[in-house]
Amino acid sequence: MRRKPARTIDLRMLSMLGILVVMWTLFRLKTGDYYFGGDSIANLSRDMATWTILAGGMTLIIVAGHIDLSVGSLLALTAATCAYLINDEYGCGWSATLAVPVTLLIGLAIGLYQGFLVAYFRIPAFIVTLAGLFMFRGITQKISARDPRVPDESWVSAFGFQHLPPTAGWCLAGICCAGLGAWVWWGRKRRRSLGIAPGNPVVDCVKVIAPGAALLLFVYKVNQARGIPLQTLVMACALGGVHFIARYTRFGRRVFAVGGNPQAARLSGVNVERTTLGVFALMGLMTGLAGVLWMAQNQGSTKNAGTFYELYAIAACVIGGTSLMGGRGSILGTFLGGLVMATVIQGMDYTDLENWLQLVVRGGVVAIAVGIDVASKDPAPWMRRLAETARFRRRGDPETTSAGD
Repeated sequence: MRRKPARTIDLRMLSMLGILVVMWTLFRLKTGDYYFGGDSIANLSRDMATWTILAGGMTLIIVAGHIDLSVGSLLALTAATCAYLINDEYGCGWSATLAVPVTLLIGLAIGLYQGFLVAYFRIPAFIVTLAGLFMFRGITQKISARDPRVPDESWVSAFGFQHLPPTAGWCLAGICCAGLGAWVWWGRKRRRSLGIAPGNPVVDCVKVIAPGAALLLFVYKVNQARGIPLQTLVMACALGGVHFIARYTRFGRRVFAVGGNPQAARLSGVNVERTTLGVFALMGLMTGLAGVLWMAQNQGSTKNAGTFYELYAIAACVIGGTSLMGGRGSILGTFLGGLVMATVIQGMDYTDLENWLQLVVRGGVVAIAVGIDVASKDPAPWMRRLAETARFRRRGDPETTSAGD
């Protein structure tokens, strides 16, 4: 007998999509036709690329039950290091072909270093990464003292300013839509072969049509300007890779097991220390990639690179449904959370909101998101009592009813 499939519609995802639609509509009415035009959408996707890549790695860190406060400083360090290696006036004068892989390896090595302290020395990740926040920012100031620049002719600079031609963008969108349809069809076929109910075909069609339509609309709008920014493509590939690791690999399943219950995971044969080391190593690699993109977009490095980016990354994760208590999260949710955060930032910029008030609003968004997450998973006693009272009022209190009779 086939089991009845579980509900496959994520209400939190739908609520975030609704919030995005409302914000886009309000900002469009407030700022005029430019908002939600080709240039506006391209700028939105490009500006969110670096810290959304950080958020992709941060998702697995938080799912595993840890936190990384150093990613903004590490982004600055890797950006400064890559610019210094390429710069031929004050730096080493290396080619980007050599400097970029070295920078990624440096990010990976630092991630391994922090993960080793957390996993094998049992130092809380909060303390290790807080120390890294200060250390990496200090080293960045030394490396960036002479403001190293990247030559315009370097191929890595293209990732800061170049766009995919419109024809190539349409071809890529068509390939992605076809691949998504094939993936959903293969999933249904595989579940049927295992004797599992394949699920509602209408829901599966929505899973293909909705993101496919969104992708085609995105390509149509950005092609009205200059095409898809290369930074956006790098972000999509990075998030896609982390999504695959989280959902379809043994390592990803172990990360969720460790975050849900470390002791139970250990008793089940999961090497908790190695898993912790792995998520920090992946975070370091993603940070190195984000640092290279930041350097390309700014054609060099400054000591203030990546300021507040650790907070943006954490905010994107939490808004997207990643639980700060560990064991729950998704890359798709993180991407939507990053899109919500980027929309808030861009919308406030377009409405000329004062800088101090922008900071207040950003902090308020993070606080509300964390509050909703905590209340949904472990509500306070007064919230439980309020929920019980509301439930009794809807159903009718049996004691009150019998007394009235």
